[in-house]
Formats: sequence, structure tokens, C-alpha cells
Amino acid sequence: MLSDPPSQYEAIQRREERLDGSFRAAVKTTGTYCRPSCRAKTPRTENVDFRPTAASAQLAGYRACKRCSPRRSAPGPAGAWPVDAWVERLASPSV
Repeated sequence: MLSDPPSQYEAIQRREERLDGSFRAAVKTTGTYCRPSCRAKTPRTENVDFRPTAASAQLAGYRACKRCSPRRSAPGPAGAWPVDAWVERLASPSV
């Protein structure tokens, strides 16, 4: 797992699929977060906020990218998806 922002930024520039479960790239200007392999235009370095999970990106106020669906389709560390589902239920308004 990459933990330093310069290496993480290089990974999103290369669209590294093998790192999809390692972190999420949240874009400050659009308010979205993506997997490292997302095919969307690579954001400028100063606009990226790296997050360890989709849940942490959502708690920080970012929404999932519609192109790569990082909440649903990206592999993640064991146990990550139940937390993401919990955050999604918590964030959605009650009906």
C-alpha cells in the first residue's frame, strides 16, 4: 500500500488497477472520489486529497465517481465494504 502522496499521485497518473483497494483519490474541485485506475481526467496535484477508504472520503464530504463507482466495484481490504454500506445508510436521509 502506498502511503505518501507523491507515489499515490503517480499511481493515479498511471491508472494502477492493482492499487484500487489501497486508497481513494478525492478531488477537491469536483467533490468526487475515485479509484486509482479511474479513466476520468487526472486532476491537478494540488486538487487531490488522498483518502484510505471510500468511507473516509464520504465522511469528508466527497461523493463517489459515477464513472468508476469506487463504492461498489473496487476491491478493498477485508471488511471495508460493510463500513462503506454503513456510512452510505448513515448519510442518506430517512424516508
